[in-house]
Amino acid sequence: MQQYEPALSLTGRLLLAALFLWAGLHKVFNPEGTQQYMAAYGLTAGTMLLYLGATVIEFGGGIALALGHTTREAVFLLVLFMMMVTGIFHTHLTDPNQLVHFAKNLAIIGGLCYVGAYGPGTRSMDAQDHVSRNVAIAEPHHAVLALAGRILLGAIFVLSGMNNILNPERARPYIEAMGPFPGAELFYAGAIILEMIGALCLWLGWWTRAGAAVLILVIVPATMMFHRTSMSFVLDATLQDQQFHMMKNFAILGGLICVLAQGAGSLSLDARRNSVR
Repeated sequence: MQQYEPALSLTGRLLLAALFLWAGLHKVFNPEGTQQYMAAYGLTAGTMLLYLGATVIEFGGGIALALGHTTREAVFLLVLFMMMVTGIFHTHLTDPNQLVHFAKNLAIIGGLCYVGAYGPGTRSMDAQDHVSRNVAIAEPHHAVLALAGRILLGAIFVLSGMNNILNPERARPYIEAMGPFPGAELFYAGAIILEMIGALCLWLGWWTRAGAAVLILVIVPATMMFHRTSMSFVLDATLQDQQFHMMKNFAILGGLICVLAQGAGSLSLDARRNSVR
């Protein structure tokens, strides 16, 4: 797997960066709608300044992440930004859609934690910086960031799996959305099982890369089937919500690819298993 690490780390970074760059473009093309959305959540004072600040952070952080330049600084800025956005706009957890956005945002933070722990990889501007912005961080911090990243990435799949197990009727619209084909219900049930197994692998750090690969195999077709939509910058709220779901899924995919590239970290059963060999 080590030979693929540079390409995987680059792919993971680009997918994470794409969300922030797209969100920044969305704000540029729809400034009035963005400020109205902020005002609806009580941000009535200085909405223009908040709008400009969010746009700059998303563009600046996204570009830095994509290029791998001052990567850790960008990552921690984006983590703080995601925490603020989640706390302001996605805390109405009795709304199922808001709950999913909340969990996806945590998973994206998890992916960013992985980039913060391991750095941008060799295919980055930081890797060419001999002042050494890419120097490894202290091992305790590295281990905690990797563990936090695994837990946050796994949580969205546990939530999804448990919701479908405890509320089987919730699955019906998704099965129907697949179209009529033999074994659709078995296919959907299999996806739930894979979600739970993959998330457990991430949480325990046990066969972690295999667990990340399983979750990648779940999220790619799920995104294509349930969140495929136009990417035009339109004002329709329902379409915009689907766009954000799709882009967030791509960012979560980026985080999983980072796990696939780097493994579990030292606070894991994988590390313990390797130490006794």
